[in-house]
Amino acid sequence: MRELHFILDEVTGDLTVEGLSDDEAQSLTGDLLPPPRAINCALPAAVSPVPGAEAVDGPGARVFGVWHGSVAEGPGRRSVVGFSGCPIRCAGCLVPHTWPLDSGSRRAVAAIADALLDPAHPRDGVSVVGGEPFAQPEGLAALLAELRRREPGLHLTAYSGYTLEGLGRRREPAVRAALDLLDLLIDGPFVRHLHHGAGEWRGSTNQRLIPNPGRALATGRPIPCLSASAWLAGHVPPGDG
Repeated sequence: MRELHFILDEVTGDLTVEGLSDDEAQSLTGDLLPPPRAINCALPAAVSPVPGAEAVDGPGARVFGVWHGSVAEGPGRRSVVGFSGCPIRCAGCLVPHTWPLDSGSRRAVAAIADALLDPAHPRDGVSVVGGEPFAQPEGLAALLAELRRREPGLHLTAYSGYTLEGLGRRREPAVRAALDLLDLLIDGPFVRHLHHGAGEWRGSTNQRLIPNPGRALATGRPIPCLSASAWLAGHVPPGDG
């Protein structure tokens, strides 16, 4: 038996279905809805560049764009930024164009935050995906700090192909600073043969949903592998509390 998830955005009217192929979705809703468009983590229906000139002075990061209204990259409705560059390069990755370290455009952290917090788009939180966000730890930490400064209660999520334990062994202060600022880390590489049944938010079943990763790292306790449903069972969804 397959588990299907239907998510209806009450603001835009967009319907997102998890667990159906394009052909199955067309067969199920083709007489009622427009043709479906496949989306996935870091592969939205549309990506917008971050406005402004290349960042020269001050904190910045190379990014390939932002998008809004995502329900595929963390709990609730998310505004998302894609960081460029990935040294991990998982087999079967859906976005290999984000791998080159010189891809995308370097933008000031303030400009990225402006684009993510655009008041025209309601959101429950912000997610940072890649590429690999922790390939640019200084830019990641600076962006998370700027978002936290502007909206202290904003829910912040990041994806990483590194495990939390691997990130904990890195010596860059910015890595730990970023982990301390996150509300949720989705960690681990994409593993193609573990893709089936991964469910919401994850690309493969080995990936874990880790709340407050900085605190989790500090405890030194084993980190469980959680699904979205297991995570939500122990947390109030954004916007409900």
